[in-house]
Amino acid sequence: MVEAPPMSSPPELPDLLLASASPRRRELLERMGLVLEIVPADVDETPQPGEKPGEYARRVAAAKCDAVADNLSPDRSLAVLGADTTVVIEDAILGKPADADGARAMLGRLMGRRHEVVTAYTLRFGARRLDRAVTTMVAMRALQPSEVEAYVASGEWRDKAGGYAVQGIAAAFITELRGSLTNVIGLPLAEVLADLLALGALPRYPAAGFGAEDR
Repeated sequence: MVEAPPMSSPPELPDLLLASASPRRRELLERMGLVLEIVPADVDETPQPGEKPGEYARRVAAAKCDAVADNLSPDRSLAVLGADTTVVIEDAILGKPADADGARAMLGRLMGRRHEVVTAYTLRFGARRLDRAVTTMVAMRALQPSEVEAYVASGEWRDKAGGYAVQGIAAAFITELRGSLTNVIGLPLAEVLADLLALGALPRYPAAGFGAEDR
């Protein structure tokens, strides 16, 4: 007798549509038990002449959200989240370094000083829309030249605004942080969840054990 293969369970319905390819944002949201649908938005992230950092982050976050939400079928009751994180020092925008020299230069600007990390996000749920920006102050200690070179060689700076990851090796460089830690990682989780709940966009949250049994 040949046994029939076990039936696979149907895929879970998503709680949120994330308009981002960021693995860090995905990890933060999935840690809370949310089921995500990932649709990265392809938008121009070039700062405009004279654009302030906060305005820049808000514009890019909104563009990401709108690029995906505008193509969402109206019969889908699903919130869309777009976000953008930028590092700011002396009112200058530090994006993602293009290469090792860029990462080295960014660390040179940040070490021994305080800077700000701004994450802006836009939420759309049906006809409702919410735009917000959260700022965290971060202080980085002075670094030895050998530390800078070792960090650049680690490659951790790749695809990171400001050229460092506070959740990784660079945690050893940070002496002070005022505000949201997850904001520096890429998404102010407490604020985003509060806003999603206020919009009524997470009817299944929280999952039992925050979805721990599924991980």
